[in-house]
Amino acid sequence: MDRTAVLVALSRIARKPTAQIADHMVLASLGVSSSLGLSLLRTSLESASGKSLEPLSGMMRVGDLVTLMTNGAVPGAAPAIADAPAAALLAATSLAAATPAVNESMTWPGAIGLGLDIQDVDALPLSSDYRSHEFYRSHFLASEIATAVLRPDARVHLCGIFCAKEAAKKSHPALLEARMNTLVVTHDSGGKPFLGLADGELSAYGFQFIVSISHTHKFAAAACITFARNPGAAAGSLHRR
Repeated sequence: MDRTAVLVALSRIARKPTAQIADHMVLASLGVSSSLGLSLLRTSLESASGKSLEPLSGMMRVGDLVTLMTNGAVPGAAPAIADAPAAALLAATSLAAATPAVNESMTWPGAIGLGLDIQDVDALPLSSDYRSHEFYRSHFLASEIATAVLRPDARVHLCGIFCAKEAAKKSHPALLEARMNTLVVTHDSGGKPFLGLADGELSAYGFQFIVSISHTHKFAAAACITFARNPGAAAGSLHRR
């Protein structure tokens, strides 16, 4: 993938002419900073290049993005957070490591994490066929799309599911780099959402989720409480494509 193709992809997501995009700019300065915007850019670059990318950061410089897509690596780049030992990450971020305990009489099922996410529905791409669109195919399972298209506004429903998955990713360090389609959102007959994993290897952590989704026609939001019954499971790269 050459420089021009990278800038065209970035221009489409940032909605700015390529002439206004300089190497020293960071993605956030171009308006590409939300998890959804970064996911759209990542999907576009993966589709055009055939490469599988790690999650992008809003603080990444345009020049580094071009280098990554043309050379495959960014000189001097810091290691991804998922490369740090899982136990160290957990100790730094888990409620279970906090002292004093909120209520010593309570028995928690392993480590606990909380994630929140909110997105603008209009930021999701419009499509006449969500099943074939590259963004939706890479972020949602066929069952999730099938459920959404039966709703009056499929894009609102999908945005809520996106928020639930993003909230789960934020709730535990081992999930930060998980692909969206390894997380599964289902609903019971009353519309209550449930979140699970399609990645069998991630099940080593013993994850259990409590998720809540809310939306208007303009915004969707979700909160996720995550329980890890086996917080010491090895992280490695088992959750990357």
